[in-house]
Amino acid sequence: MTESTPFELSRIYASGWSAGRKCAADEMSEITELSGSLNPHEGVAERERWSKGFQDAAYRRITTPVKFRDRMARNGH
Repeated sequence: MTESTPFELSRIYASGWSAGRKCAADEMSEITELSGSLNPHEGVAERERWSKGFQDAAYRRITTPVKFRDRMARNGH
């Protein structure tokens, strides 16, 4: 297998982020477990990058105050 370029790794992170935004888990242990089981990649670097994006997005979702999250949704963010 060839090594992914930095650009490809950034797209893999973004893909994980998109999946993580849809994650309904509220516990970090659940989020970590889901990031491993939902990860579509086989390579170590790719799996790590996708999991990082997934976990960052899911963690941000559960730590962002609801009032601010609602305002972001109305503004299209």
